[in-house]
Amino acid sequence: MKKLFSFLAVVLSAALILVGCSSKSNSSTTEESKGLKVGVVTDQGGLKDKSFNQSNAEAVEAWTKANNGTALQGIETKSQDKIVPNLETASKVADVVSIAGFYFEKSLPEVAKKFENVKYILIDAVVDVPNVASVTFSEEEAGYLVGYAAGLQSKTGKLGYIGGAKIPPVIKFGVGFVQGAKAANPDIQIFYQYSGVFDDANKGKTLAATMYDEGADIIFAAAGATGLGAFKEAQERATNDLKESGEVKHWVIGVDKDQYEDGIFKATDKDGKEVEKSVVLTSAVKRIDVAVKTVLDSIKAGTFKGGAANAQVLTIKDNGVGIPEKNPNLSDDIYKKVLEAGESLKAGKVKVAQSGEELPNKDKIEGEV
Repeated sequence: MKKLFSFLAVVLSAALILVGCSSKSNSSTTEESKGLKVGVVTDQGGLKDKSFNQSNAEAVEAWTKANNGTALQGIETKSQDKIVPNLETASKVADVVSIAGFYFEKSLPEVAKKFENVKYILIDAVVDVPNVASVTFSEEEAGYLVGYAAGLQSKTGKLGYIGGAKIPPVIKFGVGFVQGAKAANPDIQIFYQYSGVFDDANKGKTLAATMYDEGADIIFAAAGATGLGAFKEAQERATNDLKESGEVKHWVIGVDKDQYEDGIFKATDKDGKEVEKSVVLTSAVKRIDVAVKTVLDSIKAGTFKGGAANAQVLTIKDNGVGIPEKNPNLSDDIYKKVLEAGESLKAGKVKVAQSGEELPNKDKIEGEV
């Protein structure tokens, strides 16, 4: 009888082990079939800033769609005191949280340490935590190229720069813009202003109006949703330009993504013909989609590496920054010269400043760079 019970115990144990292994296998398969749940937390610019927050959300949406994952509802951070609560909310339901914004640099480490099983993608800043992959860009190189284009294009010899808050990415965009413009035209005059915010279109419109009134014909707006106000002002003035002369004389330069379509407007030209134009001359592009995809691919492949030592910097050499492939409002001659300037950057023939102190030519700049 004891032998029979011993035999039954062994059989039962084996059966339980098989069931356990089967359950674990099924659980793993189910989890894998569902894919990653990826959340997005924005800064004050919001999900529809038509700039880097939107680019981040769109990149997550595209990746999850292609990889059988789930893009969770994005969370917008309207004030800095909501950063930690919003990050924690996303972390409770997501496998990965993708964040674009320098403002998260101080708060993310404490949240990431609290949610060790969650992985984070941080765009535009670097933190030294194992479950955070940090990615930054050489914004100064993209700024240099659009500045070079503006310096060649300007008919008035005056340009404008509207930045959001004075944080490293915005500073680098602006400094690069100034250096590029002056490389193309050393005598160019530049009105330089930080708005201090990323979510005030009215303020962006007011700043742009002032710069246009002072003679600027091209404004680079690196200010998130605030910059959309500059777009609006340019469209209103361009509508009058077309009515009076038949050509656009007030331009803006987009930021982070190709913003050509955001600048489209309809108007009537001097001959009474209905036309559709865009006020976007070109855009300073940051390949946020490449950054997000690269990290998510590594998570899926099991090769994810976080921490400051593994932080990535995307430059013009790896096509991490630049201008759009198509620039309808640039002449073939100017576009060719901008591409040549880009090749000089790639070859290391030109070093672009990252701060105002490093600028080689500070002549005729109105405002603090």
